[in-house]
Amino acid sequence: MPRFTQRIADGWEHALDITPLTLIPILFACLEIDKIQSVLAHDGVYFGVQFGFPHAVGTVWSFVSAPTSGLTVRFGIVDGMSPTILLLVAATVVVKSALTAGYFGSVASYLERGSYDFFAHVRAYFVPFLLLGVLPFLVLLPLAAGVGFHSGGFGGGIAVLFVASMVVFLGVSYLFYATPYLLVLRELGLVAALQESYSLAVRGGSYVSYFLGYVAFTACVSLVASAMVVNIPVVGLLVGIVGGSLLGLALNIATMRFVADIDPESPTLVEWEPSDGDDSSHPA
Repeated sequence: MPRFTQRIADGWEHALDITPLTLIPILFACLEIDKIQSVLAHDGVYFGVQFGFPHAVGTVWSFVSAPTSGLTVRFGIVDGMSPTILLLVAATVVVKSALTAGYFGSVASYLERGSYDFFAHVRAYFVPFLLLGVLPFLVLLPLAAGVGFHSGGFGGGIAVLFVASMVVFLGVSYLFYATPYLLVLRELGLVAALQESYSLAVRGGSYVSYFLGYVAFTACVSLVASAMVVNIPVVGLLVGIVGGSLLGLALNIATMRFVADIDPESPTLVEWEPSDGDDSSHPA
């Protein structure tokens, strides 16, 4: 199997061939209004670290830690949301799900066939990606009343809840990060893709190694990216959004190939050169 660094280099080379797809992570990055505002409003020297995960469309925010004024945690629906805001949130989820379906479908098609039809992939995969996008809201619905706190109210009970939520998030991110890739590689329904991702996760091995390598890589990149985006006014942010989108696409491509390599039922994508690894086929 190719080394992690080889996968990233390969993903970067392929990303340069399909740069139009970076419009999706660029758009997603621009929708993070709070983070953009915090970057533009920050005054002073800033350094931060961000841990990215392979389950989502890679954007600049996968590699950049936006400044915050203090600890803030919210679960479920924010208190005081008007019906208009709720409708806007729902519309955003629908649009992002459609774009995510087209994005992942296009990556898989490009790697398998050398071409892609973005809108055809939107039509083919929209429903499972919509369900995947809605799932976190449904899981957190019991907490819709809101559990919110800032740095001034960080008590013992809240601290335990915060740590527990982080552990759950990390666990879910690990167990199911292959899900969006399996949706398009094997054209599965959401439940089946979740089950297959879980099966790969509990086997461990390279699935664990790739996850840890991905998190470590994004953290290392973020040390430089966070400083550049935040400390260089406006220009740093613009360069970061574009550059982060291209790097995010490269990582998504690398992950797509990785999942196809370790999943015996997925199609073989672009063959690895003999120097890239010991075996270009699926593992036995």
